[in-house]
Amino acid sequence: MADQKITDLTELTAPAAADLLPIVDASEATAANKNKSIQYGTFLRNLPSGTVGAPALAWTADAGVTGLYRTATNETAFANNSTFIGKFTTTGFQLGTGTAAAQLHLFSTDTTDQVIVENTNEGFDTAPDLVLYRNSVSPAADDNLGTVIFRGQDSASNAHDYAEIAAGISSPTNLGEVGILDLMTANSGVPGSRVRLRGQYVGLHEANPQHPLHVGATLTGTALNVKAVADDPASAADLTLLHIRDDATAGAGAAGQDGDVVSSVFFRGHNDAATPTEVDYAAIESGIVDASDTTEDGVLRLQVQTAGTLTTQFEISADTIGFFGATAAAQVAAITDITTTATTGSLPAASDTNTIADAAAPTNAELLQYCVTLEAKVEALIDAMQAHGLMAT
Repeated sequence: MADQKITDLTELTAPAAADLLPIVDASEATAANKNKSIQYGTFLRNLPSGTVGAPALAWTADAGVTGLYRTATNETAFANNSTFIGKFTTTGFQLGTGTAAAQLHLFSTDTTDQVIVENTNEGFDTAPDLVLYRNSVSPAADDNLGTVIFRGQDSASNAHDYAEIAAGISSPTNLGEVGILDLMTANSGVPGSRVRLRGQYVGLHEANPQHPLHVGATLTGTALNVKAVADDPASAADLTLLHIRDDATAGAGAAGQDGDVVSSVFFRGHNDAATPTEVDYAAIESGIVDASDTTEDGVLRLQVQTAGTLTTQFEISADTIGFFGATAAAQVAAITDITTTATTGSLPAASDTNTIADAAAPTNAELLQYCVTLEAKVEALIDAMQAHGLMAT
């Protein structure tokens, strides 16, 4: 065949692994033995290892110091300007210097951001999004979906998980799915859930919250402490129970009505039944007596269990008070003290001890002593009632 210039040869645009390339074997001493061929696939599988300063596959525009090279058996590394950036290992992909222990492992010694997910979309939809997807073919209740772990060293140089954010499944039922999110911390070396979001409920130290906010405790003592540090004489650390009617016909924030029970505080415990049940042994109940604008009246009731029934034993409203379940009544009007004077002689002093020699025929002096003492006792009782606001002054 006549000699041809390389530029005259037909271009091969889809080379196969078995296609041959001409090559000069520098290891041969004899010139006649230097010209050889090499399969295209073999050529691509036999790159030199290279180094961080001279990558095996590099770009001339970067002076050959940026590219790929081999750091060890089954490892492919990246170099930028003769600086190690990261590598693929049999364990996973790592960025920075270290030994990969996960599919993606980032190493750093500085305090700058290590992971940034940035999105410049100007639309309404959410972005950037981070999705942890447990694609199970058999999802079940109590399945774990993923965990974010905050790990550090302890005083004995052991790696320890100090805090976690964990997600799980409470119910996988189609159209009735319920999720769980736990905020966890270590206590005495053992991690545990401190805040649990389950469906529509939130639990504090409660694994199975049953209310919008459910606080659980396993020890006696304070379970909820509301603290204020305001340097101010006004009320602080307030607890407000707000009940607003939401009538679909009137819209949110409908007017309150006379007789509405606003809120209650229940004191609940078990009874001694074979299967103990929860019983409200006492309660503090508040309500509306008169909802009229600018002349509102309220009521507060103290209730206790009485023979198995939660009963109001003390009630106070704007102008009435009731004791031991009696109908609340208005304050008793003032009773005028008795004024007794003697034209001649002296009235006896009141005495807790009065003697009547003959009950069938008491003397005037004996009856007078008794009446003076009785008057003193009645007036002392009136003074006590007025002092406590049960009677007007």
